[in-house]
This record gives sequence, C-alpha cells and structure tokens, in this order.
Amino acid sequence: MLEIFRGCTRGCRFCQAGMIYRPVRERSMDRLLELAEKLVSATGYDEISLMSLSSGDYSCLPELAREMVRRYEERRVKISLPSQRIDTVLTDTLKETQKVRKTALTLAPEAGTQRLRDVVNKGVTEEDLVRSVTDAFEQGWSAVKLYFMIGLPTETDEDVLGIARLAERVRACYFSVPKERRAPGLRITVSASVFVPKNFTPFQWAAQLKSEDVNRRQQMLRHALSKVKGVEFKYHAMDLSYIEAVFARGDRRLADALERAFRLGCRFDGWSDQFRYDLWLKALRESGLDPDFYATRERPSNEVFPWDHLDAGVSKRFLLREWERAQRGETTVDCRKGCVGCGMTRYEGACR
Repeated sequence: MLEIFRGCTRGCRFCQAGMIYRPVRERSMDRLLELAEKLVSATGYDEISLMSLSSGDYSCLPELAREMVRRYEERRVKISLPSQRIDTVLTDTLKETQKVRKTALTLAPEAGTQRLRDVVNKGVTEEDLVRSVTDAFEQGWSAVKLYFMIGLPTETDEDVLGIARLAERVRACYFSVPKERRAPGLRITVSASVFVPKNFTPFQWAAQLKSEDVNRRQQMLRHALSKVKGVEFKYHAMDLSYIEAVFARGDRRLADALERAFRLGCRFDGWSDQFRYDLWLKALRESGLDPDFYATRERPSNEVFPWDHLDAGVSKRFLLREWERAQRGETTVDCRKGCVGCGMTRYEGACR
C-alpha cells in the first residue's frame, strides 16, 4: 500500500477518519514514485494500491497512474485503486491501471436513496452512479462492487429497498451498452456493512440500530436482491458490529470488561471463526455493564462524552451542527469549495 495523501474534505458524516485526519496533505508525485520503487524492490509484491480516503481527489492521479503503469507493466506489478467516489471515477485512469490485471470496479454509494445519501452528506446522486458505471461498461468492465451500509440514522425500509433498485439500475446500464462493445459476464456484488456510530463524527450522538431490526432489514434486502439476476449479496454479521459499537463510544468502565473477555478466552476476534459473542456478553454482564447503554442509545445534545477532553481538530460545536443538519436532510459542501468552519483553521490557518 502506498498512501498518496492524507485527510479528506468531503465531510461524510459517518466517517471518523474523514474528520480527524484533516487537513488534506498530498505527497508529491516524485516522492510517491520514489516510495513505490522502494516498496517493489524491498518486498517483491506484485501489486501497489494507491491508498487514501478518496484517491480520486488526488490532484495528479492521472499522471501518477500513467507513469507507474509505464514503469511496472513489464515487471507485472499491478497498480490498483481502492473504492472510488461515484462522482470522481476517472475511467481513463482506471483503464490504465488494468493493463496488468483487470479487477472489479468498486464504488461506494453508501445508501440506497438520495434522501439518505443527503443525510450522511455523501454528495453524490443516482445519476452520478449511472453515468460512472455506464462509462465503465463501455470501457470493458463487467464486474462492479457496490458498498452500502445498513442502519444509518433515519433509515427506513424504503431506503434499504432502494439498494436493490440501484443494483437493478446498474444491471440495466450494462445491457444498455451494445453487445459488441461490452465485455461478457456481468457480475454485480452488493456489500452491506452495519453502521457503527463513531466518536469525533457528527453521528457520535446517533444510536446503532437494534440487532433484530438490522437482521430483518438484511433479510428483506437479501430477498429483494434475489430477484435481480447476476447480483451477489454480502453482508456483515450484526454480533461483531454490535460489540464494535459498544467499544467505539465506550468509557473507562469498559476496561474491566475488556480484561474479563480476555480472561474468558476471547482472542483474535477480528476473525469471524474466532469471535465469541457469548463470551463478550458474559464479560460485559459480569462487569455490571449494559451494552445497549453504549451501542443503541441516542445521546442528548448536551451529553458530556468520555472523549471530550481530547482534541482531534474538529470542534464539537461543528460536529453537533452537522448532526442537526443531518436530521433535517441538509448537505454541507466539500470544504475545497469554501471553509465550513470545522475548527481545523485554529491549527493550520488554512486547510486547502
């Protein structure tokens, strides 16, 4: 992995990294080429992933990708990009990176309806998605991965079913391309993770959706997608996401539960085959803690958080303002287009 820049100006309200990694700091193209050569020479890996929170926003991405492909194509080192924002898909750049090995085009709409995308401040539209995938299909792609979240604040069943409708529309985009110009073998993968509220984000006040509601919506979406030919559905287990939500906004009392879980045998819990949900619940119970207090409780606006004494750059006042705007379905502009008053200028003077 090669980090091409740090920070993000987009302001997605669920994204902790997008808030605490501000401001944006780009590495120069010369420096990245130097680091890429060191990576390949020192490791022997056959793939370099150009990583960041929003790689399509890197100012020299087309030139960088073109030069890296030129340098490493004969050595069979693939240049790859992570999931792309729908409104910054650079098809020519992506096509350049596919010269060694072709992979799926990965996009992250996050939500199935425009209403909910506005709530999370995603800043993309369904037409952006249609334009991007149609362009990709015309350029020879036939595999698309779409990332969503279930349980976002204010989500309804209609928003969840909107995911299936989007997948169906992506399928229609493929068949809208003349047969002689499109690649065979359409594959659409819809991946739906469970929303976990994080501290230092506008959604730190939000409740996680209860397990039974998440499970019901997952099955509802699974049924809806089963009617769309050529779509594979993947989703995350709720149990692990629930424990993640407990600790994501926990306080010092959870230290005892963490130690107790270890004593009970919890190890390597990031691997699903090692995760013991029953032991985690037992550890919390024996520590006298209610996990719902941390995970599924919406916080009042005046609550003092355990992390309030820490300064991550963005102000709590800004985060609360964004939380209130989210509940009204109001969007906030990308701060490359103008300062939104997040608080980072206290340290940098200017962020762009």
